[in-house]
Amino acid sequence: MKATIFLSLFLIGSQFHYYPFIGLHVVQGSYPNTQQRQSTLDQECNTGDNVWHKIIPYNADFAFRLYKEMSSTIEDKNILFSPISISSALAMLSLGAKSETQSQIYKGLAFNLSEIEQNEIQKGFCQLIHRLNSRNLKTHVKTGSALFLDKSLEVLPTFLEDVRHLYDAEDFSIDFLNNTGAKQHINDYVKNKTNGTIINSVKYLSKNTRMILVNYILFKGYWEKSFHPDLTIEDFCAYGNTTVKSNMMHKVALYKFVRDEELFCSVVEVPYSGVAVALFILPDRGKLKDLESSLVKEDLDKWRTYFQYKNIDLWIPKFSTYQSYDFKHFLQRLGIRNVFNQHADLSGITAEHHLKISEVLHEVVLVINEDGALGGHSMERLSLSRQGLEPSFRGGLGFPPPPPPPPPPLLMKFDRPFLVFVINSSTGTILLMGKIVTPN
Repeated sequence: MKATIFLSLFLIGSQFHYYPFIGLHVVQGSYPNTQQRQSTLDQECNTGDNVWHKIIPYNADFAFRLYKEMSSTIEDKNILFSPISISSALAMLSLGAKSETQSQIYKGLAFNLSEIEQNEIQKGFCQLIHRLNSRNLKTHVKTGSALFLDKSLEVLPTFLEDVRHLYDAEDFSIDFLNNTGAKQHINDYVKNKTNGTIINSVKYLSKNTRMILVNYILFKGYWEKSFHPDLTIEDFCAYGNTTVKSNMMHKVALYKFVRDEELFCSVVEVPYSGVAVALFILPDRGKLKDLESSLVKEDLDKWRTYFQYKNIDLWIPKFSTYQSYDFKHFLQRLGIRNVFNQHADLSGITAEHHLKISEVLHEVVLVINEDGALGGHSMERLSLSRQGLEPSFRGGLGFPPPPPPPPPPLLMKFDRPFLVFVINSSTGTILLMGKIVTPN
């Protein structure tokens, strides 16, 4: 049995640096004391109003901003990342950040603190993570976080309590000076949590590394309308008009469709059985860069408003791809700078030494297959034929002429670079976002 699968891994590595802290001082009264903060955050996550929906638009805004930064520098390769994995990891890190370092993280994540409070952001992520991890028999989302802390690092207990209660994060005390043992410990954890999909995620550790923050998300979904098992080899016009052979999945069925004349693209929504959908976005020939430079979060709402069911002859490449990035450069371009330099203020994590972030690694595995049936369930091809008995003869008095045949299905062939989003439909969370330039 085959399914659409993607797995995201996000690693943040922190190092000790023995220099005087020269960042901005915390404004008195701008941040609650540690005991009050721990108690307030823990209580608000599990009681009171649901606020998870408040952070969804900001998360979407962050996703599109980050994609725009990536696509402006990555043209000839596939782009894949998990916005929710990155944003939740950085939001968790912000619990230990202060002053300008913390402000930059929130701003880089597209949050406007004049519109939404910090406690609402943290509570929203807590509630959202619980919703995404809710068991569903037809779609499976598993997300989690872990902290690997050097045994010599005296971490503030309030920070550990916050990440445990708000982000369900596990924490481990290890000896980073034992370079080989530390790598083995982290890699074994990641391998276990990702069902063996990602191995050797940490290939190098600096001698100054004292903390690794891990966030992972695993998605497994089954198509509501499974594609035909017989694949067709077709030409795919990859980057630079290079033609490659691609295994094409094929299905004729009713799908939600919208034609966006402003963005010169067509959008097909392919649902999973359960609470997720995939959006396949095909730009007109020669319009990929225009689409990437213009696309904003409001376009998702626009497409949802104007979606119509159409009978579509759909062709999508079957592929499996792996992408790995150091996100430090992209995050700096979004304004998250201090946490990477001598101005870093992560004194909410430890009061003894000054930490800065040394690397931000993101790995994504995406597999799209043709068979999406779960437990033997499948949807057969939908036909638009007229039902009922045919008249014994036509054209005579009292017998109306036969209705015209249904129009042929709309041909949608993703045989050139296209965009793909995977969205949790119960929350509107963008789980995966990317561009396929060459299906592997």
